[in-house]
Amino acid sequence: MADDKLRQELLYMVRLTSKYDFSRMEVVEGILRLENERQILGSVFGKRFKTRIFDIAAGQAVDENCVICGQHADNKVICQHCLSTIGESDYAKNKIKNKENNKKLRIPDFKKLIDKIKSISKQDKTKEEIKEKVHDRISLGRVKRYVQGILVFCLTLILFIQIWILGLWLSIPDYNPTEEARVSSNQVVPVESADDAYAQLLLDFPEEEGYTVTYSREDADYVGRFLLNPGDCCLEIEDNLTDEERYDYFFKEDVYVFYISYLEENTGKVGIAEVNHAGSILIEGSFNDGRRTDSFYKFR
Repeated sequence: MADDKLRQELLYMVRLTSKYDFSRMEVVEGILRLENERQILGSVFGKRFKTRIFDIAAGQAVDENCVICGQHADNKVICQHCLSTIGESDYAKNKIKNKENNKKLRIPDFKKLIDKIKSISKQDKTKEEIKEKVHDRISLGRVKRYVQGILVFCLTLILFIQIWILGLWLSIPDYNPTEEARVSSNQVVPVESADDAYAQLLLDFPEEEGYTVTYSREDADYVGRFLLNPGDCCLEIEDNLTDEERYDYFFKEDVYVFYISYLEENTGKVGIAEVNHAGSILIEGSFNDGRRTDSFYKFR
């Protein structure tokens, strides 16, 4: 069982490496967010893989050794030998074959049932026509059976459709429930440099608790976002602004931008923080469980 779990994990890493560009932070954020929900990468190779792709996306210097075998890797993550060996293994081919078979949607075959009902109906109708010619009257009993056959067919059809819809409903994945946004318990303190902003972020995301805060750049963001109440989602507020409110809201001011990561054995969280000169903080990413991770929130 453990060997199968490791094979599954290595194949998952190979497929991600072959498919995605890890120099894009939004790609890595999506992978780590999904990993936080599914918890696939639990081995020592998986932990190396998560750390390596985040460092690449954050622009940090990394060695070019394969996270699996330690040999040189042109893509700085997994070497071509491991990509070929794992990706073309019998285990990988069986996984692809099983996945294709599972994707086929099984829809109830009503054709035989319909043909059978039609055949019964046709036979009853023929008998009714013969009896009508002979006796010059309609048999109430056969009409009743004919109607019953149609009703049985309709009810059976409805039952199969309900079962099919129930199967589709149960196949929809569950999502995390919405929770209240996380906000800072610290007071707003003006900052004059990126070092000051970095020190303020460490109060809420301390390194001793597993957080890594990395300075990225100076940028600009809307003034109005930093004036919201802690916990407010910027996009939700902006959708409801009046024309007068928009005039003052969408001026821009200089901000310091940082990357934040949190990696444990079974948990991986990444995000972005913006700090203005007044000391207000916005965060975006997977730090607000159940919230929109693609939107900024007022944090402090």
